[in-house]
Amino acid sequence: MSRIEPEKVLVYSSPAIHARRRRILEETRKLIAERGLIGFSMDEICKRADVSKRTLYNAFQTKERMIAMAIHEYFERYISRLPYSSPAGTLQRNVERMVFVIQRNRQIRNYISAIMSIYFSLDADSDIWTTMHSMAVTPNLQWIEALKARRQLQPWIDAQRLADDVVRFEYAIIYDWCRGHIADDAVIPHLLTTCLTLMSGATRGAARKEIETVLDDILEGRLPFAATSSSTPTAPLPAAEAALADEG
Repeated sequence: MSRIEPEKVLVYSSPAIHARRRRILEETRKLIAERGLIGFSMDEICKRADVSKRTLYNAFQTKERMIAMAIHEYFERYISRLPYSSPAGTLQRNVERMVFVIQRNRQIRNYISAIMSIYFSLDADSDIWTTMHSMAVTPNLQWIEALKARRQLQPWIDAQRLADDVVRFEYAIIYDWCRGHIADDAVIPHLLTTCLTLMSGATRGAARKEIETVLDDILEGRLPFAATSSSTPTAPLPAAEAALADEG
């Protein structure tokens, strides 16, 4: 099943309708952070967003599609604001993305814990799972396809499968961090080392040497600039999303 495409669900033709949609999705994200999927209630969303249940179903069709759209919209909004210094489809760009995402995750740990629990649940709805998986596959696949075009992938590698597997590693590490199994100061080197080790086995030539250089740097404690500089800009949380952050 393909991921949810938000723009295909409903066309919003007025500022009032657009604002209502934004309010619904913001309250959806807040409720996910507070209660996870098991405690998620459409009645509660109606109350918080001040809309009728009919309005919710007219706009999103199902609870699962609404949740998938809420997760996808926030991710796309955040990614679009990242201050990348490297071009798309490069090792440096992917490293920057992973570092920035972990820095963001630290601000909204409850929300990330909730959506990772959804992703790894045996009962996860397919729309929600596919949306979460696909939004992380896209940047990885962009890099991997660029490597394929330069003939820097090993001959047995399938680009789509590799991108899928990298995301599985990324999410598993983030989930372990959420559960306290990986310390805050260890999660970035852990994530980078694991994902780049997988990629080093899938690449050859200059691409593999480039990855190994980054791995050597991490081993020696020389993390990428974005992971170590307090002055590195990160995309700010919008006011509504700031409510997802842990209190205290």
